[in-house]
Amino acid sequence: MKNKYLFVIDLDGTLLPKTKKIPFFTKRYLSKINQQGCKVILASGRPAHNIRKFYDELKLDTPIIALNGLHINYPDNPSLDERVFFPAEKIKSIVELVSKHFAINNVINETDKEIYITNDKAYLDPKFWLTNMKVVYGTLEENLKNPVMTFLMELKDRNFDQNKLKALFKDTGCSVRCWIDDYQGYIEIYEEHSNKARAVRKVARYMEKAMSEVYAFGDDLNDIEMLRDIANAYAMKNAPELIKKIARHHTRYDNEHEGVKKEIKRIIKNKNE
Repeated sequence: MKNKYLFVIDLDGTLLPKTKKIPFFTKRYLSKINQQGCKVILASGRPAHNIRKFYDELKLDTPIIALNGLHINYPDNPSLDERVFFPAEKIKSIVELVSKHFAINNVINETDKEIYITNDKAYLDPKFWLTNMKVVYGTLEENLKNPVMTFLMELKDRNFDQNKLKALFKDTGCSVRCWIDDYQGYIEIYEEHSNKARAVRKVARYMEKAMSEVYAFGDDLNDIEMLRDIANAYAMKNAPELIKKIARHHTRYDNEHEGVKKEIKRIIKNKNE
């Protein structure tokens, strides 16, 4: 293979179809190109240990971007791991701020091993939290003593005023994602400069790759910075229109028809001609 590139791939809605299993031919192809020098990076909102199953299936030897860039995991050298934490007191102060303007149904925080949930009747979709996670129910005052890595809130009003909400975060040093479709009403708070795009740049430097050699694939709100800031970024065909508008490129096939594999094949073929 003449040219060696770095392919950064989101999981849910991008690499994975509805079955949540990597298609056989995609698995075989990505494993092959990784061994030949075109390195594959998995970048997901999932915690690292949930990503590791797919990492092992693909026989990868690269860093893992977990929790939307809040955790860069180096499986072969854990001492290099980078994590971005939310101090417990900052979370409590933001919850207090938001609660003055919006009714909060639930607050969800997690590390790479535990989930803290304030409402024990909360609906948790296994798309986000699968196995091996310890779930702790209770109030923030009871349970949130140490820093955590993710911060979500579920608002009671599914049709809340997004502009009003975002204005509350102006001086907090944080940004907010307002989820859509089935997760309307959920918001995700994150440090302004901690996202997949930042993590991709760090991993590219670690692997001595120029950003012009980096190709990224994503489909959802947590991929926005990556799709916007990386020149060779592709929104999936199945991505919402607002996501497609952000990316410079789009895949020709969706996640149910091995869109990532087919696009990477086309990229490598065109570059090597």
